[in-house]
Amino acid sequence: MSPISASAPAASRSTARRELGQNFFRSAAAACRFSDQLDAFCADLPGSLADVLTVEIGAGSGRVTKALASAGRSLLAVEIDAYWARRLTAESLPDVTVVNEDFLNLQLPRQPIRLIGNLPFVSGTKILRRCLELGPNRMCQAVFLLQREYVGKRTGAWGGNLFNAQWEPWYTFEGGLAFSRNEFSPVPRADTQTLVVMPRRRPSVPWRERTDYQRFTQQIFDTGQMTIGEAARKVLRRGHAQFVRSAGVRPADRVKDLTVRDWAALFRANP
Repeated sequence: MSPISASAPAASRSTARRELGQNFFRSAAAACRFSDQLDAFCADLPGSLADVLTVEIGAGSGRVTKALASAGRSLLAVEIDAYWARRLTAESLPDVTVVNEDFLNLQLPRQPIRLIGNLPFVSGTKILRRCLELGPNRMCQAVFLLQREYVGKRTGAWGGNLFNAQWEPWYTFEGGLAFSRNEFSPVPRADTQTLVVMPRRRPSVPWRERTDYQRFTQQIFDTGQMTIGEAARKVLRRGHAQFVRSAGVRPADRVKDLTVRDWAALFRANP
C-alpha cells in the first residue's frame, strides 16, 4: 500500500535530518542489537504476544524495521518523512504496514501495543508522554533509544523529578543497551542509551485517578521547595505537618528523594 503523506517533502535530505532529528544506525548488526531488546523483556508481558501489535516510531531508513520484520510478527511502521516512508513501502516487507504520519497525531488501533523506536532527541519527551497516556492496560511495553543523559533522568540517576513522579505509579523505567554516537549517521551530538518502559502489575494509584494524582504532584513541585514539609506548607497552609506524617513521610525528606510509594501515600492522605 502507498503511504499517506503527512507533510510536503523536505527541501533537502540535510534539512530533513536537522528538522526531524534523523540519526540512523550505520549497521544492521547494531540495529539488531537494539531491536532484540524488545523480545528480551517480553517474558514480563501479560497474556499472549499474538494479541499485541508492535509499533515502530520513526522507521527512517528501515534498519530496525527489517530486524523486527524478520521475527515474523505484524508491525506498524510509523514514519513522518514522506521520503523514507515511500522507500520503506517499496521494500514490501512481509507483515509490515508503513504509515507516513506524525506519531503524535496518529490514531492508534484499540488493542494492546508494544512500541519501539530510535526517537529524535528534540521530541523524545512528547512521544514518550503520548505512549504513557495510552494507559498500562494498553501500552504494554516500550523500548526507546534516546540521549544517554535523558535516560539517566528517567531512571533516577540524579534523584526524582516531576515527570517520573507523575508516571511511576503505573510504569517502571529501566536502562538498556547503550550505543556510541559513532554508530549513527549522521553522528548525533551525544551518545545514546535504551530506555525500557514496562507497566506495573500492581499500580500504586488507580489509573482512573491519574488526572487528580498528577495535578497533586504538579502542585508540590511547583512550590520549588526542597523538602516535602515546606512544599506541603505552601500547598495546604494549615495542617501540613500532620498531613505529611500521616502518609508515613518525614517533613524533612527532600522532594527529589521521595519514592513512588511515598507519592502514592501522600496522594491518599491529601485532604
